[in-house]
Amino acid sequence: MTREIVVSYYNENIDWLKKIKDYKITIYNKSSFDIDDTISLPNVGREMHTYFHHIVENYDNLSDWVFFTQGNPFDHVRNYVDIISDFPNSLNNNSKLSINECHFFSDGLHYNESIISYPDGSPTHAGLDINGIWVELFETEPPTEHKFVAGCIFCVSGQQIRLREKSFYVKCRDITENKISSPWEFERMMYHVFNINSH
Repeated sequence: MTREIVVSYYNENIDWLKKIKDYKITIYNKSSFDIDDTISLPNVGREMHTYFHHIVENYDNLSDWVFFTQGNPFDHVRNYVDIISDFPNSLNNNSKLSINECHFFSDGLHYNESIISYPDGSPTHAGLDINGIWVELFETEPPTEHKFVAGCIFCVSGQQIRLREKSFYVKCRDITENKISSPWEFERMMYHVFNINSH
């Protein structure tokens, strides 16, 4: 089983990655500094753009399991290194929201369970337009509420990702490049991105 950590880096301290064993580590660098062994990306779309970029560019050779994270996951998932080190056994107690082979983690300073968002982002981030993205991606009516975890730190199998066509993720990446609020909107609806029952 191949395992990979995909890191969306800006200016965080990523020394914690030195503790990780037996994982391929891919770091996307959105900072203004050249750093060895990283892949430079434009600083758009926050980590959501990074995640979709990785999926699109590696669609045909994804690792069996991919962990997607910000450069500093610990504000949202304090035990993140333990989750990675003990995978897959760690899923039993740490998956706070899941769909088949996709698991979202939450053990943060402010939230340690999944939370609810309405289509306008309230109550945690009012002023969003989640339905605006929904109608671009799906043919079904948007739900009246979205369950999500703060920070959108998750793992998903390559097989689960490929249940959708590559063109779907290209569209997601394009949205993050062109809609400023999309990172927070995708954070609240990422469960549906990997849930093929959300048509």
